[in-house]
Amino acid sequence: MGTEKNCRMCNASKTLQKSHIIPRSYFKSLKGNCGQLFSVTVDETSEAKLTNSDPKEHLLCRECEQYLSVNFEKYGTRLLKDRQKVKRSKDCVVFENFRFKEFYLYLISILWRASISSLPRYKHIDLGNEINHLLCHCLQENKIRIQTSLRLDHFFKISLIRIVDKTGQLDDEAIKKTMVDFNFERGEEIDDGMLYYFMVDGFLIIYHFSPEKDIHTVRTKKNFAQILNKNRLCVPISDLSNFKQLADGFASLTKQAIKYNKR
Repeated sequence: MGTEKNCRMCNASKTLQKSHIIPRSYFKSLKGNCGQLFSVTVDETSEAKLTNSDPKEHLLCRECEQYLSVNFEKYGTRLLKDRQKVKRSKDCVVFENFRFKEFYLYLISILWRASISSLPRYKHIDLGNEINHLLCHCLQENKIRIQTSLRLDHFFKISLIRIVDKTGQLDDEAIKKTMVDFNFERGEEIDDGMLYYFMVDGFLIIYHFSPEKDIHTVRTKKNFAQILNKNRLCVPISDLSNFKQLADGFASLTKQAIKYNKR
């Protein structure tokens, strides 16, 4: 049963569904036949544990849940999971017939839900009411364009990177079976903006939010591995060691797993 409150998307007073922040299909894939996940918090005090972790809360009405699912989520989750339609070379993973707007807004929908979430695990993801409203508006209208010459992807540049361990200590399946929940980093200077990121299915998704002062820079600056409005997506393959936070996380995961198995 849902609960009667205002939907965070359409603002109507309706029975709300238990909405997932990161799509349920990822958790279902990770759990497999086990029904539980091995959860690790990367700090000095928390211990690893088995959990039914499938974080959800009453956010959206059924109509808005279905709208996001039909228009964005079905394509977004299938894109990264459908191995038959992917070509992989030494340096990159290639997706043909790429639907940029659909995939971009799918990723924006995840960031938006994390930002409006009241769950403790997402309390550090807070874009503020003005930006939350802008993201919600773009999702509702199914568009990226904000004004005649400005688009959402000018300000929120999203990069997609396939992570591997070239040392061979972690096999590809172990990386695919590890989810890194939402985190963020501040740039050294205020103009560097903010990075928000999470990882699923071996893909690192990075949102770079930077309100550039110069409008030309806003429209033309490109980041490493940034997804672009083209019908062919080339995702670079990069070693785990190139991302310190991820490398530290996997090292902690391995250490905690060994410790847990010795209990």
